[in-house]
Amino acid sequence: GFDGHDRFVAALGDEIVRARTFQRPLALLMVRAASAKEGHVSRWAPRLRAHIRPVDRVGIYGPAAVLVSLPEATPEAAHALAQTLAGGDPALICGAAIFPTDGGSPEELIAAVQRAARPGAPRVGRGPTSEVTPDPTSGGVVVKNAAMKEVMTTVKRLARSTIAVLIHGETGTGKEVIARAIHESGPRRKHPLRCINCAAIPQTLIESVLFGHEQGSFTGADKAARGVFEQAAGGTVLLDEIGELAAPSQAALLRVLETKKVTRVGGDKEIDVDVRVIAATHRDLEAMVEAGKFRQDLLYRLNTMTLTIPPLRARVEEIRPLAERFLEEASRQAESDVRSIDPRALAALEAYPWPGNVRELRNVIERAVVLAEGNAVTLADLTERIRSGSQASEPVVESPMSGDSGESADYKEQVRRFEAELIVQALHKHNGNQTEAARTLNLPLRTLVHKIQSYGIKKKFG
Repeated sequence: GFDGHDRFVAALGDEIVRARTFQRPLALLMVRAASAKEGHVSRWAPRLRAHIRPVDRVGIYGPAAVLVSLPEATPEAAHALAQTLAGGDPALICGAAIFPTDGGSPEELIAAVQRAARPGAPRVGRGPTSEVTPDPTSGGVVVKNAAMKEVMTTVKRLARSTIAVLIHGETGTGKEVIARAIHESGPRRKHPLRCINCAAIPQTLIESVLFGHEQGSFTGADKAARGVFEQAAGGTVLLDEIGELAAPSQAALLRVLETKKVTRVGGDKEIDVDVRVIAATHRDLEAMVEAGKFRQDLLYRLNTMTLTIPPLRARVEEIRPLAERFLEEASRQAESDVRSIDPRALAALEAYPWPGNVRELRNVIERAVVLAEGNAVTLADLTERIRSGSQASEPVVESPMSGDSGESADYKEQVRRFEAELIVQALHKHNGNQTEAARTLNLPLRTLVHKIQSYGIKKKFG
C-alpha cells in the first residue's frame, strides 16, 4: 500500500493545490530508522500503519525511510504523531514540515522535512522567518553558466550599494542564495540577514511578523515582540514570495520603505529602522500590477534593480558541480561511503528538465545517497522520471482512452495525461503565455504554473 517516490511526489503536489485552494492544513512527515542496517521499512511498517488514517499517504523514500502526507492535519496533530512514532524498536526518527509555513511546493516541503529528520536537528521545519547564516558547506555560488556569470557580476556591484533589489526566478532556483551573496559581499555582512516567506504567514499575522507587536495587541500577544525589520537592524531583510502579500500589508510595507520607520501592531511609537530590503518572487509582478493585485508604487520601490535567475535547465553546465557538492554534503550527513556519481546517472541528471530547479536536484541527490548500495550513485538510485532522461522533458499526451495496460493506465494516470494534453494545447494556442493559458483553462495562474512544473512541460513554443 505504499507509493513509489514519483507517484507520491505527484500526489503531494495535488494535495498542496487542494490545501492552498481551500485553505486547509497539510503536513508532511519523514519517518526513518535510526540505523539503516537494522531498520528496514518492512520491520516497522505495521507500526506506522497502526497510527495513520485512511486519507494519509505513504511513499517509499529509501530502504529504511518513508514520507507521509497528512491532509487536514494541524501542526499540533502532525508533531504529536511524529512524537508517537519516534523511538521504539527499531528506533525511529521523525521530522515534520508544515504547509505553507515550511514550504509551498513538494520540493520545499521535502527539503524541510529532510532537514528536520537529520540527527540532532529540530524535529520541525525552519518556519516562515529565519536568520540566514553562511553555510560552511556550500562553498559559495556555483557559476559555470554565462547568464549566471552576468548575474554574479551584477551582485558584486550591488553589494557595495544599499538600493533595493528584486530577485526574480522560478521556485528553487536559489534566490535566497543570491540574496545571501549580496548581503555577505557588502558592508552590512556583520549584521543579520533576516528572511521572511510572505506566502507562509497568515495575512492576519503578517504585519506583526514584519513590524512587531505590543503586549496585549491581539489574542496570544502575551508579551511585546520585535518584528523582522527591528531584528535585522543594520543588516538586510529578504522578503521572499513578495507577490503573496495582501493589499493592506503592501500599503504598510510601502510606508516603511518610504519613512524608514516601523510602528508595532498595537503601538503608537515610531521606531527607526536601518535595513536593506531585498525582495524575491517567481510571480510576474508587472502583470499583477496590471491586474490590480500588486501596488505599482511598491513595485517601483522594490525593483530599483532586478536580477533574473535562470532556471537550472538553462544552466546544464552547472548540474554536475552542484550534484557533486550536494553529494559530498549528503554523504557527510548520512555518514555514507558514497563519493561519486556514475557517468550514466550524471547523463540522466543533465538530460532532466528540473521543474523544481536546484532544490529538486538537492533532494534527488540526498535520496540517491540513501539508496546507493556501493560507493557511487548509479542510474538505479535516481527516480523513474529522471531515469527516463530526455523523455521526462515532455509530458505524456496520448489520448486518455489509449489502450495502455498495467499500472500506468489506471484512472488517475489517465486523468493526468489528459490534463497535461489540455495544458500543452492551451500554451500552444497562446504562444507560451501562461496567464492567457490559465484564463482559457479557468485555472488560477499559480495552479497552472505548479502543474507545468509537476508534468515537466517544456516552455518552448512559437
